[in-house]
Amino acid sequence: MVGDGSPVTLIATGIDRLRERNPFKEGRVAPERLFAGEDVRIMHLALDAELTEHRAPSPIVVQVIEGTVRFAVEGEEYGLGAGGMIHVAAGVPHAVSPVDGPARILIHLLDPARRPRE
Repeated sequence: MVGDGSPVTLIATGIDRLRERNPFKEGRVAPERLFAGEDVRIMHLALDAELTEHRAPSPIVVQVIEGTVRFAVEGEEYGLGAGGMIHVAAGVPHAVSPVDGPARILIHLLDPARRPRE
């Protein structure tokens, strides 16, 4: 879904709808773009495998909405369950792995329009 400049955009109506739109894929990371606007982009990932170390071009806030994940950043590991959230600055290497079964996360990329162009 792309923001159309309207002051209100319905992004998701609940976890059941997210599950329907983006089911787990065995042994894979399944990404889905939920929203893209000028100040934020929101991704929904259904994780049944590790999302290996990478960097985001803008600051991010990651929220676990189902299951449990291990979030590794700068030599530290954080266990996050449903409702857990973490902020990572732009360009910082990080990885995320589901723990004891699949997990779902939302990734809020903050101010993506201002990120440096590569």
